Amino acid sequence: MALFSKLPTKKSAPGKPDANARSDRRSSSGGGPAAYGAGKGSAESGRRATKPASGGITITGFGPVEWAPTRRTIEVSQGNPGMCAVLENAVLLFASGHAEPARALLAQGVEADPETKLSPLAWLALFDLLQRAGDHAAFEQLALQYVVAFERSAPAWDDRVRPHTAQPATPGGYVGVTGKLTAASAAQLETLKRAIAGNVSQARFDLAAITGFDDAGARMLADVLGEARRRQYPLRLQRTDSLMRALESAVSKGRAGGEGAWWLLIELLQWQTDRTAFDDRAVEYAVTFEVSPPSWEPPMMPQSAAEQAQEAAAAPPAADEAEAAGLAAGTEILGWSGVIAGAQALQVAKLVEFARGREIVPVNMSQVERIDFVGAGAVLNAINTIEAQHKAVQVFGATPLIRAILLLIGVPPGHFYKKAN
Repeated sequence: MALFSKLPTKKSAPGKPDANARSDRRSSSGGGPAAYGAGKGSAESGRRATKPASGGITITGFGPVEWAPTRRTIEVSQGNPGMCAVLENAVLLFASGHAEPARALLAQGVEADPETKLSPLAWLALFDLLQRAGDHAAFEQLALQYVVAFERSAPAWDDRVRPHTAQPATPGGYVGVTGKLTAASAAQLETLKRAIAGNVSQARFDLAAITGFDDAGARMLADVLGEARRRQYPLRLQRTDSLMRALESAVSKGRAGGEGAWWLLIELLQWQTDRTAFDDRAVEYAVTFEVSPPSWEPPMMPQSAAEQAQEAAAAPPAADEAEAAGLAAGTEILGWSGVIAGAQALQVAKLVEFARGREIVPVNMSQVERIDFVGAGAVLNAINTIEAQHKAVQVFGATPLIRAILLLIGVPPGHFYKKAN
């Protein structure tokens, strides 16, 4: 199918055969297209208007396009291959943790929307959602439709993939708070509070991006952490050092440091299971504010030593991971897994570290469950930062849904590689 409609054939000037006109255009070395106005030029000026710009104009993915003497607007409706409006909306729903509405939207799209019907990536994203939901019957039905629509083999059902249970946006993933910790930070803590209330999976809570706090903000965070600890919610606190130093500086001022800073510091010491430091601060707090000292009630450890050993044993070695991604055995490859959420996702930080000293930076995303919109932006920023240093990031094994959110956020399609069959 042609990309552009055929332009009207320009009549040759009297006494000048078409071959000469074509020869005139080929021998021209002029600049861009000239204005072409009715009644303002002879046959000679008409020929000058058809001179191509030096080197022509190239649209990625297509051949050179020659300027023609007509006013015509060329619009490229899709910047990424296979993306369409229905797929974009479905991907944003899935990225926010709403898999079922995303599935319904794609299912309707492949049945009724002309653009979606022609998008293999939209169909593959629907296959991905059906596989995740464990709906084998719907998967096989879609496979029959796919073969008819594209005249090619459909994806095969993978019995090794365990169905994913529908979960809120954050559980099992990453939570972070950025900026100064105040009462206005409540919105950033809302997803963590929902995860704690529902006792869903476990979350990692990164405190490195907190730049300061006031009394209300410190009290609020202490209350959330206290609730998680009392419920024995398996929360993992990460990168607390900077905040701890700021809190220590505040409590050194006694009452002037604010009671909220004392509460939060003592709460963090509970989470660090530092009994000695906790006892010292608890006594100082009781003396300073003339109240009873808080009790030592440490939280449940996120993982026992046995669980950590079991998790490490289940993780594939680097050679196996590279082979699974389609690379030569022994190639070092960074493996991502789980949910990538937030502007400071741990997986993204590991990518930047992994890129040091490497010209080619391969990443295996076959075990990534979901990337939220902010996390996708962080991935794009990391890729841009790395490639600004004349390095290349290669993404292996990304499922259609993961590939689509990264394409939507702006990761160029040339970064994606399939796994070896």
